[in-house]
Amino acid sequence: MNVGRFASWFSERGYPVKLACVEGSPLSEFAKEKGLATIAIAHHRKYFDLKNASRLAKIWNAVDPDVVWIRDTRDMGIVAWTKRIAKVKPKVVYQQAMQLGVKKKDVAHTLRFKAIDVWISPLHFLAEQVKTMTLFPSERIQVIPLALDTERFSHLPSREKALNLLELPTEPVYLGNVGRIDPLKGQAFLIDVLNSMKEAYPNLHLLLVGDPTKNEGDNYLKSLRAKAEGFGIADRVHLRPHRPDVETAYAAIDIFAMSSVGETFGMVTIEAMCSGKPIIGTNTSGTPELLKHGEVGALYPPDDLKMFFDQLRPLLSDENTREVLGQKARASAIERFDVNSVMKRLSELDVFS
Repeated sequence: MNVGRFASWFSERGYPVKLACVEGSPLSEFAKEKGLATIAIAHHRKYFDLKNASRLAKIWNAVDPDVVWIRDTRDMGIVAWTKRIAKVKPKVVYQQAMQLGVKKKDVAHTLRFKAIDVWISPLHFLAEQVKTMTLFPSERIQVIPLALDTERFSHLPSREKALNLLELPTEPVYLGNVGRIDPLKGQAFLIDVLNSMKEAYPNLHLLLVGDPTKNEGDNYLKSLRAKAEGFGIADRVHLRPHRPDVETAYAAIDIFAMSSVGETFGMVTIEAMCSGKPIIGTNTSGTPELLKHGEVGALYPPDDLKMFFDQLRPLLSDENTREVLGQKARASAIERFDVNSVMKRLSELDVFS
């Protein structure tokens, strides 16, 4: 959905924007909600889909876009073919969404990447991966982060109001996580954390806010409930569904845990930062860079209970420590990820001049 958000932000700043998306998809519904113009396209294959490339070329020739913006690697192939056969030759911007798992220096990838005029990596570690694992020209790589409407998180509801909305008691200290309920997000590990600390910190509770991965059932959610019941801490593990006013969830949480095994660019991490929450995050993928390698948030190796405890204990014992770390995180988020500063950097790219 970051494609939709950036499309909306460009539109708000006067750029003529059209979203090419499959009718009925979440992206098309987002476009309708925001009043963005859309172009209906079909699902396409990742490789050698010449039929849909021909259709897309006709759209390009009719619309005559200056810039084509893509985020999904599955779109690279069809965009490369379309750029070859279309009469109009727009600039192609790829906003990197995932890490590179393996080297991509083969001929097929190199030809596909040749269609890209600007490769935007949201973090420096991702840009370094591109430089070492592909033959893409380094001078065409830009490091520009994803953005956040920081104003949205500047006026959170009071902690008491948030807890009342979530039907939770106000007395406990809440370790919390917001995001998709999925094994890779590490919610089970957080229940292990609470179980291991239940005797020493009887006032510590866990708040998990989110829904299971779409179309993948709720077995993991059920396993989390069963795990909490098995440990005898079901009354201290609170599972709440995703809510559009996500600010309420952050207002209720005292200490935020980014427990994902590996998060390329955790939007919930920068939301928690902007909400002024002290954060403990996994020392993997993009999280260390978001937390400035420990300067604005604590880090621990994935699934390492002892290291997590070491980072959590000072935050539990001193409310002032939580406040100081949370404010550091908030200041850093506003400085680095505010939508206005990010959009300014994007507008200064040569492809938009």
